Amino acid sequence: MNIQKKIKLFFSILLVVIFVFFFYREFRANWNSFSNLKLTIDWGYLSAGLLMMVLNYLCVTMSWQIGINGLKSAEKLSFKQSIALVNISQLGKYIPGKLWSYVIQIYWLSSKGFPKTAVLYLNIIATILSVFVSLMLGGLFLLLTGWHYLRGEIILLVVIVLISNFVLFNRTFLRYIIYTFSRITGKEISFYPISSYRVILMELIYLISAVFWALAGCFIALGIGFDLDSLKILFISAAMLLGDVIGFLILIAPGGLGVREGTMFLILKGTGIIQFALIMPIAVRLLSIVTDLIMGILSALIISRSKYFSRNNI
Repeated sequence: MNIQKKIKLFFSILLVVIFVFFFYREFRANWNSFSNLKLTIDWGYLSAGLLMMVLNYLCVTMSWQIGINGLKSAEKLSFKQSIALVNISQLGKYIPGKLWSYVIQIYWLSSKGFPKTAVLYLNIIATILSVFVSLMLGGLFLLLTGWHYLRGEIILLVVIVLISNFVLFNRTFLRYIIYTFSRITGKEISFYPISSYRVILMELIYLISAVFWALAGCFIALGIGFDLDSLKILFISAAMLLGDVIGFLILIAPGGLGVREGTMFLILKGTGIIQFALIMPIAVRLLSIVTDLIMGILSALIISRSKYFSRNNI
């Protein structure tokens, strides 16, 4: 293991340790208020939250499928094949670095006539679109709560994201992004133009997936015994979207562990209920792990029964 990998592993472990220590300290400092708190678990609401997370994953998969089938390749992928590829590879997000999911996709798709750089290129575009949607909606929800911390900076961020979103449809701008990414990673990535229609459709589906993700948070809150009002719904939606995207962008955090929960805690403190701010991120993490396992098992079943993924066809 080279020094760079050792440093990444060290900081990944450090983040997890900080996360555990931080929440332990907060739970301990507020233990008296927790001892008087009576929570009622509603499995119906928790199941609804889990369903919303699954629907979010399926929307992300559909958006990816639209993108990959827009590239010139040997064949088109079905939705079932896309479910297997996207969701089995997503388990790689729990490995520090966030790149393992792309490696799995490249391994399978390159044998089917998809250029390796095309698969990487598509994932860059898909990531940019999903990040834009989460930052834009999450920032807007946070502003609607009356959030006063860094309010000007949040407004500026939303405006920048909106402008960048429109510029994204410009092929010259996209080409520049890919060129910059190639320079940063040291790997040559070719430019593969995707029609504006497909990019718009991908983003619309990401919008729907973001709504499902926000709804998942609301159902989980109800499932662990907290009542909701319009203000809490806005806080939960902002925390779900911003926590998820910030956790993703911190590359050394395996699965965004610690970063997502910390971001959600800071936002949910705005509700004025410290118990809710502490319990909610942990509940969301547990349900998202269950969702990853469900989609991973589904993907494994598809792969085991599909000739497309058989060794003889690779």
